[in-house]
Amino acid sequence: MSVMGKIEGRMIDWFAVRYRIRNNPGRTTCVLGADYESYRDRQGRARKRRLANTGERVFVSELLARRAGFEVFLPVRKDWRRRNQFSPERELQSFPLMPGWMFVGWPAGENRWQDLMELDIVAGVMGTGGRPLRISEQKMIGLMRQWGGGRLAPGLKRYMRVGHEFEAGDVMQIAYGPFEGMPAKVVDIDGAETRVLVDIFGKDISATLATECLERS
Repeated sequence: MSVMGKIEGRMIDWFAVRYRIRNNPGRTTCVLGADYESYRDRQGRARKRRLANTGERVFVSELLARRAGFEVFLPVRKDWRRRNQFSPERELQSFPLMPGWMFVGWPAGENRWQDLMELDIVAGVMGTGGRPLRISEQKMIGLMRQWGGGRLAPGLKRYMRVGHEFEAGDVMQIAYGPFEGMPAKVVDIDGAETRVLVDIFGKDISATLATECLERS
């Protein structure tokens, strides 16, 4: 909090990261949280197979970066493809919009370059003049709304809001930032910013927050 009582929501520094594409295309994705059933093949051997319509298919590069603690956004396009080579049924499948590239971010002010470059999936970072090119959150919001494909991680769902869901006088909860989880009374809404009152040690402090960081408790 500054001396003017302005509280800023957590900002993310975003960068375009080039990831290594595996030689085997079948290994670019994996399925998480699937249910399986046991069966026996034609030779009588015990096998397991995934039940249809269970689990979530994710891109391996995206999954590894997220498990390393990064915010990750991989733009996708959706095409109708046959479910498999033995079935005529078609389903809507996701494919990287820009093969070999994804967007990776971390809280502004932190230095996570070493962590990023230690990932064996990372081949480089888009930059200019020898320096990584930071991408503004406004540009990222536009990309996510256009190319998210319903696959955004829970922490990035706030970027999908196209308007506020509250009005002056409502008591909301701060969704992220240094005051995450604290109640805030809405005083005035001005597009992307909202002025609120936050109780700090028994005293109401006027604060300006990103509208998107307020949610109902």
